[in-house]
Amino acid sequence: MPRTRTQRCPSCSTDSLKATSNPSILDCRHCHGLWFEDGALNRAIASQHDHIDDYDHELHLGAALRTSDRQCRRCKIPMVHYQLLEHYTAEIDCCPGCDGVWLDKHEVNQVMHSPTLKQALTDLNQKVTWKSWLFQFFTSMPVEYNIRPHRTPWVTRALILLCSLVFVAGMAAPDTNDWIFVNLGLNSDTQSPAQFVFQLLSYQFVHGGLMHLVGNMYFLWIIGDNLEDALGHGAFLALYLFTGVMAALAEILLFDSSQGPLLLVGASGSIAALFGLYLMWFRHASLTFMIIVYQKKLAPHWYFLIWSLINLFGMLTAQGGVAWAAHLGGFGLGLLLGYLLRDYVFRKNPLIAMLNQPEASISR
Repeated sequence: MPRTRTQRCPSCSTDSLKATSNPSILDCRHCHGLWFEDGALNRAIASQHDHIDDYDHELHLGAALRTSDRQCRRCKIPMVHYQLLEHYTAEIDCCPGCDGVWLDKHEVNQVMHSPTLKQALTDLNQKVTWKSWLFQFFTSMPVEYNIRPHRTPWVTRALILLCSLVFVAGMAAPDTNDWIFVNLGLNSDTQSPAQFVFQLLSYQFVHGGLMHLVGNMYFLWIIGDNLEDALGHGAFLALYLFTGVMAALAEILLFDSSQGPLLLVGASGSIAALFGLYLMWFRHASLTFMIIVYQKKLAPHWYFLIWSLINLFGMLTAQGGVAWAAHLGGFGLGLLLGYLLRDYVFRKNPLIAMLNQPEASISR
């Protein structure tokens, strides 16, 4: 059986470059980089994206930067560094003579995802508009700039619907509203252990007023879809309910019982935990913040720092009527879980992982 002839690798300069099952693509058995003959990279990218028919260099490469220290394996001339995308600063090597392309091992995944990277960076780098200004000015709610989820957020929608139905049922009749608060709200005077455990879950679907409901559901809507997409439907629901339980226990632990029994309602603790997950996995996103009439896109760590300071101030000054400890406890738990699950989420979602790398340039 004849041996496959090896060629010199442009990167490690060993005779380790061999043709793969595709003769236009060569693999270095030593450094595991890939060589693409003219047009082969475009076809390889197109094969990974159903909506892509063909490519030219301008679509997935940025500007030529400088001469590389690597030589083309065919032309024996220096290659040229190109920026992968305008807002993604990873560099790849191209031959000006034969248009061959060399990718180091760590660059392959980035280049193959260049169409989705380009769209994501376009979405993330959008500027605030007069429409977003008007919306935030009249609602005091932030506008989110993030990547579009790939799957429909059925769990997020179902949670919003269920919370809304419970609220409407309570509004329909005063007796029903009283029953909902007594039986579904979390009451520290509840004697039955089984009922108390049930209330640890059910309190998350009860809200004390229209603005309480609207505020919680809006935040669940804007960040829940991305988190559900990253985790999957089942894991997202499990984390949502679990963190809501733990946030309630934090509130009970720090509650001053001399003020009387605690009645806790609302999804705020669960959503605060989602804030923590969002901060750990979507640092590239932006949430707008408005100071009087000035609207500014902020990275999640700045936005949630302001939110945390407001909650910390409320707890330290003992302002009543708000579950400050549940908010901060849920947020802290979300940060911890986000850190522990970070590698798992990034493995499942390569686009999110690449946007969290320093190469991604996000304007604010």
